[in-house]
Amino acid sequence: MDKELADALDDLILGRGVARGRHELVSRGRPVRDEFLERLLANGFRPMTVREAPIEAGEKIPAFRLDGDAVDFGWIRWEIFTPKSRRKLFASERRRPDNSEWAVQLNLASPEKVWASPERKEKHDVETVVAVNP
Repeated sequence: MDKELADALDDLILGRGVARGRHELVSRGRPVRDEFLERLLANGFRPMTVREAPIEAGEKIPAFRLDGDAVDFGWIRWEIFTPKSRRKLFASERRRPDNSEWAVQLNLASPEKVWASPERKEKHDVETVVAVNP
């Protein structure tokens, strides 16, 4: 893989100057899915289910869900609604057209794997509800 492509994929993976959302994995008219997977590994991302993700409430892990020759960026995190009502999920940054929910959601029971990097986990405020502007 040439350095220019590797750098561009690293920028996407690490969120350096690139909006994180849904991206087509195509460069100069050809698919670069395999190269993207190679760069995910090089940057410490590995496949895991939501259940396997090692986080506690108050943490979130950056992750990518591959969909053919496209990829959705999102986070594996906990949502806490009440002391007894909570859920762990992968939620994409991309939202549905009506802006009501995340376009991609995978729950604790989903067998689907996403590419995540637990070493890049961040603090996450599970108590704050984020306003959505339609």
